[in-house]
Amino acid sequence: MTTQLAPVPADTTTVSATPPPGADADLAAADRDWSAALRRVLAVADQPSLVAQPIVDLGAGTVAGFELLSRFPTEPAATPDRWFARADQLGFAPTLTARVVQRALTLRSGLPPNTFVTVNAEPHLVAHPEVRDALLTGGRLDGVVVELTEHVRSSDDAALHAVLDEVRALGGLVAVDDAGTGYSGLEQLMSVRPDIVKLDRAIVTGIDRDPVRRSMVEMMGELASRMDGWVLAEGVETEAELRTLTSLGVPLVQGWLLGRPAPGWPRLAPDVVALLRDCALRVSLTDHIAHLVRDCAVVSDVADRASGTSDRFGATTVLIDVDGRPLSVLVPGPDDLLYVVPAMTVAPSSAPRDVARRALGRPAWQRGAPLVCTDVNGQVIGILDLGELVDATLAAANR
Repeated sequence: MTTQLAPVPADTTTVSATPPPGADADLAAADRDWSAALRRVLAVADQPSLVAQPIVDLGAGTVAGFELLSRFPTEPAATPDRWFARADQLGFAPTLTARVVQRALTLRSGLPPNTFVTVNAEPHLVAHPEVRDALLTGGRLDGVVVELTEHVRSSDDAALHAVLDEVRALGGLVAVDDAGTGYSGLEQLMSVRPDIVKLDRAIVTGIDRDPVRRSMVEMMGELASRMDGWVLAEGVETEAELRTLTSLGVPLVQGWLLGRPAPGWPRLAPDVVALLRDCALRVSLTDHIAHLVRDCAVVSDVADRASGTSDRFGATTVLIDVDGRPLSVLVPGPDDLLYVVPAMTVAPSSAPRDVARRALGRPAWQRGAPLVCTDVNGQVIGILDLGELVDATLAAANR
């Protein structure tokens, strides 16, 4: 039997793929409005304005750095993400990003001591001549972190990595934002090997109630540790989230609970400082390696160590590069020869078990060498003896 379809009534409304009359004209008018707005912003030297949000070192309970964020005081009223998206669509993004980078590098001269500043850039814009020149032609980049925001994926990874190599050669660091949730995922993390891995708010929100989120943070912490990087959890808004991140050994955090974006270099409120101290007190020092770190001598030339006395330099010395970051540990052997072992760096908030696993995973000839503990800027804090590390790991396991 053949089924006959009923005819469509003459007055039935159908959906047309053709845009309604005037739609193209409306879009063109909107583009003209945005173009005019972006031109107005770029015509003023101090626009867009920049505000800073504190980044907190949980181990020290102090401000470690600041993320600089753009603000657009002119019409149309829209979020910064919307401004940058429209700038990208209309061809203004390289100029706008270069402007923000230039202003950020100018402002860093007023940074508080021992802090860094992060400036955001889309991966597909980093290698653009305007942005590249803004980053690389102003001299040293010590204390500057280039944060890849990953809203648009880069189409030329080789060019991106070349610029990032130059940033690092000038003393700068590289961060990847929204780690695990953006376009790149783990592939981009493995390729860029960032110095700072920023955990997206989607992972942090409700972490105190979700064991899967906690496992995700532990996994990202292990990955960052193996890349000699640091984890930064953003979007911290509740005390419970902060306490959980502290217990997981996350070294860096930011969020509204700790401080909102504000002009200048905002300080932590007294109640925030008290909360950070209380969080630290509730986490036993033996859960971190900080209490195992010992002072050490630091040299920039192997000849300095070879010509020194054991009283002056001690058993182990750290060899650093021109930026003060560790290259090797110089270990005197029983044969009176000096052995140069590649430095394995660790954060003071790392767990002894995790560090021991990494240390024992090194090639056999390196396993007995001390580890180098560094701060978030890569500067040497001290060294870690493998024997003491193993003892601490076994003690923790027996508690």
